[in-house]
Amino acid sequence: MAARHLPLLLQPSKAAALSPKAISVLSRRTPTSRACYSQIRPNAISAHQVFAPLTQNRPVFRIKEPIEVIREPQDFYQQLLRGIRNAQHRIYLSSLYLGSEETELVSALDKALSSRQNLQVHILLDCLRGTRTDRNGKSSALLLASLVGKHGADRVRVSLYHTPALSGISKQLWPQRYNETFGLQHIKLYMFDDDTIISGANLSRDYFTNRQDRYMRIRDRALSDFFAQLVRAIGRFSFELRNPSRGTAYDLRMNGGFADPSREPQTFIRQANDVMAKLLYSAEVKHALDGEVSPSDTLVIPTVQMNQLGITQDQAHMDEFFQITSNYGSLNGCRNLMASAYFNFSDFHKENVLSSGSRWDLLVASPSANGFYTARGVSKYIPDMYSIIEYEFLRAARKRMRGDISVEEYARDGWTYHGKGVWCYLDGKLPQLTMVGSPNYGYRSMYCDLEAQITIIPASDGSPASRELQKSLHQEALFLLSHSKMVNESELKQRIRGSPLWLHALKPFILKKM
Repeated sequence: MAARHLPLLLQPSKAAALSPKAISVLSRRTPTSRACYSQIRPNAISAHQVFAPLTQNRPVFRIKEPIEVIREPQDFYQQLLRGIRNAQHRIYLSSLYLGSEETELVSALDKALSSRQNLQVHILLDCLRGTRTDRNGKSSALLLASLVGKHGADRVRVSLYHTPALSGISKQLWPQRYNETFGLQHIKLYMFDDDTIISGANLSRDYFTNRQDRYMRIRDRALSDFFAQLVRAIGRFSFELRNPSRGTAYDLRMNGGFADPSREPQTFIRQANDVMAKLLYSAEVKHALDGEVSPSDTLVIPTVQMNQLGITQDQAHMDEFFQITSNYGSLNGCRNLMASAYFNFSDFHKENVLSSGSRWDLLVASPSANGFYTARGVSKYIPDMYSIIEYEFLRAARKRMRGDISVEEYARDGWTYHGKGVWCYLDGKLPQLTMVGSPNYGYRSMYCDLEAQITIIPASDGSPASRELQKSLHQEALFLLSHSKMVNESELKQRIRGSPLWLHALKPFILKKM
């Protein structure tokens, strides 16, 4: 394969010759942050120092145990079953939904609860998606109702978060499938005692077989405690699945003292913001990065985004990251790979990539690997819409003379693609940072959904353990790219030729809702 067809990540490294450019007006930074950026100089400081601004005003965890990179969905599923079998005290599962066919997973939870009387289970799902019925009349809520009924709400808590953006008459008018576009509980984390798997994958059959995502397993008591607190906090202002009454399959009850988001959205927002602000501030104080950072420290920084509730921690975090890599790249060369399930990046993300002083490779699903590829009705045109957006982005990159930006499309026979995250290469060899979690880096991730991701900064001491983690992260990126193909502007122009005109008219809706 000719070098010009290789992903930028695999091409020979060259220092960026670009001068620093203005960052999106959406960015907001403190004078302290700007001072930190101005101190970045080629080959002068370590990765820990380069990314030091990311550790300010956020909880930071020093991880001692090896971090495991899980590559295949089948392995992810086996890790879930193993975690359920081995958990002694607590299981926390946070997902958009639980597939109505996942009886094996529920059976494993039932068996674990029956054999260990001290075991507590908390499951957090989205209310709209979790109560949506399939063609057989089944839903996540129906599947879990029996678990609550058998073991009691004191041992099995099922929380269903409802967006405040869908209320009143709007909730009555929008059909069940489309009302989810207003906002969702989108956090994907799976915790068993002190083991946490953070991912972008949901709990359904395709995510366990042939839907490629990312999964990171971390063993750390303090980090697991933080995520447990996060799930419990969201659970406080969510509906709770209760035992059926009056002939219904299940009941949904709002926790005492909290307003119903579908009836009193403004009151709900104030209450939910109060809960989250207190939790994040407490975590920031408790887990502040005290003392010197050792080169042998692997750091994990969790961030959350809940814009509808007034929480924009992850947006500020990404803003810092873009500025760091832009300044570092303009001086010393820096390469980044950003992956998303869909080419639907927000204006904030696109502008920061286009104006960056570092190189960027964007990895998304090809039309055939898009989850909407075999959809019916209007949904089947969604992959074409993403191709239109891709084309417009590459055209914008060409106009800005950004030949160091490329787009890769994941295409693997019989597979769909759902992976997301970031890999940052300061030296062009192995990644010095990765982000993994639920955000797709689109409008919805920033403004509508509940999201969480972690930033991992591996130890930089050159020890076998630190090199192993970096190599695992690099191999993960190469594995995804090995199933991908670079696309160019002319190819996309040909692909979208003949697209119906009404599809272009729908672009604003797709950008904000899908």
